Amino acid sequence: MPGLSWIVSVLLFLLGASIGSFLNVIIYRFPRAKSLVFPPSHCLSCGARLTFVDLIPVLSYLLLRGRCRHCGKRFSIRYMLVEAAAGLLAVGCAHLFGLTAYALGVFIAACALIVIFFIDLDHMIIPDQLTGIVAAVGLVFDGYRLAVFGREQTIAFSEQIGSQHYSVYLPRSIVGLVMAGGVFLLIAWVSQAVFKKPAMGMGDVKLAAAMGAMLGPGYAFLSYFVLCILIGAAVSVLLIVLRLRRRRDYVPFGPMMAVAGLIMLLWGDAVAPWILNWYIP
Repeated sequence: MPGLSWIVSVLLFLLGASIGSFLNVIIYRFPRAKSLVFPPSHCLSCGARLTFVDLIPVLSYLLLRGRCRHCGKRFSIRYMLVEAAAGLLAVGCAHLFGLTAYALGVFIAACALIVIFFIDLDHMIIPDQLTGIVAAVGLVFDGYRLAVFGREQTIAFSEQIGSQHYSVYLPRSIVGLVMAGGVFLLIAWVSQAVFKKPAMGMGDVKLAAAMGAMLGPGYAFLSYFVLCILIGAAVSVLLIVLRLRRRRDYVPFGPMMAVAGLIMLLWGDAVAPWILNWYIP
């Protein structure tokens, strides 16, 4: 694990937290079809434009005690938590993967998952643009591996036709995308047939496909699939126990998929063997 100086870590945290501030803008405005740049950041209660003092990531929230400096209306703590999460994510990616293009790609995909988490939680939708970002990162990663390592990074399909032996080599990201999307589409179809109502949206299917492009069609995606189920089951049971949901109430699955995706992107090498040991002797 590459070591970073504390100065670099602090700078990365500040940069990541600043990006987290923009993620908050996307989370609020994108589902409402509002511009991400106009009007400038302002208080949603009194309309006062927020200045530099109000927009320092994490610190402004703490110094102002979570209230608007102009009208005193309280802001949701979510804004600070998203900023802090993005800052920690930037530092974590650098510590885990070094100051590399791979770390940057993981950070970009993880930021998209954070936005997906909150938009699906609030609006029960997963914008295609966000799943597209995750899928695009997976395709770029796979393209790089293919350019460097060649066929050993592909999935080979072979068959015998007459006396000739033929092999087809396909990119892992493409196979993973199709396989993952197909599996979740089948689950959505079967669930709807059994329960007579949609149990999984197409946004979930597309997010699964995007994670398939990131993780490939092997044990990493299988671990992700199991992790999604475990997190979904745990959250659903907890909500029922706390009487926040009833058994027949719909609970968005996207947030659980996003959390599982973050875990696999950051700690997949450690998590996958732990999960698979339960199922594979």
